[in-house]
Amino acid sequence: MICLSLLQAIGNTPVIYLQNFSESLGFNVYAKLESLNPGGSHKARIALGMIYDAELKGILVRGSGQTIIEPSGGNTGIGLAMAANLLGYRLVLVIPDNYSKEKQKLLRIYGAQVVLSDSRLGNNSHGEKAWELQLENPHYVMLNQQRNPANPQAHRENTAREILADFADIPVDMFVGGIGTGGHITGIGEVLRDQWPGLRIYGVEPEECDLFGGQHATHKIQGLSIGIIPSILNCNLIDAMIKVSVDDCIEMAQRIIRMESIGLGISSAANFVAISKLGGENIPPSSNVLTMVYDGVEPYLDYFGD
Repeated sequence: MICLSLLQAIGNTPVIYLQNFSESLGFNVYAKLESLNPGGSHKARIALGMIYDAELKGILVRGSGQTIIEPSGGNTGIGLAMAANLLGYRLVLVIPDNYSKEKQKLLRIYGAQVVLSDSRLGNNSHGEKAWELQLENPHYVMLNQQRNPANPQAHRENTAREILADFADIPVDMFVGGIGTGGHITGIGEVLRDQWPGLRIYGVEPEECDLFGGQHATHKIQGLSIGIIPSILNCNLIDAMIKVSVDDCIEMAQRIIRMESIGLGISSAANFVAISKLGGENIPPSSNVLTMVYDGVEPYLDYFGD
């Protein structure tokens, strides 16, 4: 396949059967490797989807040099930076000052203007700072991934359809996903639930937080639990939330890398910690559990020490 630009290479990521991990748990575990998207994460899908949606609505005009502003922990920012470079936009990204220095540097290399928020103000400090900048610069266009319906729509139209094609002959019994903006668990979950009405959907959150109980605290699992229930999250899809600790996520990332040779970040490892906890619920050996590898391990090397 010859692509006319990098943007055409987004999507159609493979699903991998984790043989060793599955054998250790006694049921089947599959992972969609979104880390193989251009830019290295599933967020490339929504970045492109939100820009295309804004262009269709006349909010953005391709090649105009308009400025897009977005709060991002890094992965959405990389996707937006790729698209902005190729479609003719400027980009301002607001990210928490405690997020990966590697990601901050990478975003600047891509050409984005990076503004740091004070992470001591909470896990949505970058969202609040972005709104301040938007008010100061009303000509900026904020895509607002936490509220933008184009976020889950990108997953309904693309990611979920890819999964259905891959599992045409295999039912998915459980889907496990982290909740940040709520976009992928909503878009994928709605389509998969339509296909398999008995599908159980589990959300993943840090042990310090309780999304539906109104409890939030600062935590170290980047990309999960931003301190609010995002408006695009379909809460009715979630059968249960599973809590994970950052230490367990670090240990699990190393375990998956060594067992399956799949490099993955901390929020991706959180999904596998949650799946391992499900293993204590007498899940039948024939059960098929699907999750996502959102991005690779490289931006998270500081978590592992020396």
